[in-house]
Amino acid sequence: MCTYSLNLETLPQMNPWVVAVLFFLPLVLSIIYVIRRNKSVKLWKKGIFPPYLSPKEDNFLEAYLALGARLMIIDYQTTKGKVQFINQYFARYFKFANYNFSDSLVFSFRHPIRTETVTSWLKQHVPSEGGRSQIVYFLTGLAMVSGNLTREELIFLKKINTELELKDSHLTQILSIFAFYYQKQEKKQNPETKTKGNKYACEILGVSANATKEEIKKAYRKLVKVHHPDIFVNASSSQQKMAEEKFIEIQAAYESLIT
Repeated sequence: MCTYSLNLETLPQMNPWVVAVLFFLPLVLSIIYVIRRNKSVKLWKKGIFPPYLSPKEDNFLEAYLALGARLMIIDYQTTKGKVQFINQYFARYFKFANYNFSDSLVFSFRHPIRTETVTSWLKQHVPSEGGRSQIVYFLTGLAMVSGNLTREELIFLKKINTELELKDSHLTQILSIFAFYYQKQEKKQNPETKTKGNKYACEILGVSANATKEEIKKAYRKLVKVHHPDIFVNASSSQQKMAEEKFIEIQAAYESLIT
């Protein structure tokens, strides 16, 4: 039987500096993470969204959640339905994010963020109008969970829309998209129900009720340049999916007017 013994003296000797780096690097990184985390918590408690956060899925999710919590504070009576909406929304669009939903939401309730600090960070990392309008799209969907939009919620949506440097027409379009969607659902349940589908479709495309087909096509092509999913090819997977589903409603509004 052949045996083999390992002679440690024959192994190549590692540079002491390499050994030190391999040993201490994880410790140093852990310390830096803790310091940075504590700094972020202190800023957040002051109502400031940490401006140095990198544009990762987790941080985008936190930004959405911070604004969502501010909106939910306006009307606590519909909190339950809105919590479910946010949970489903994040599970759908932020599948790969690592977060503790409950803890983050409770923290955001206890320490409401100053919206301008969040929108400033979002403007820095979401340069396109279409991308920024997705944020308003999310907040509008959250506000309309109960089926009604209160005056205070509308004021909040206008404030965020302005802080994100979006035109008033963006918010009008988004509100009309949800109204158009809900009236389609209502029509499915009761085909005889009279709806205002064409009115909402016109508002989505930004055309008058008596617009010609050429005017409708021109308005649609203008929206395509801002909201088409292909524009988000270099964006995160969550932004791509949000853009795709939003554009489906724009497409539906266009088809209802052009046919």
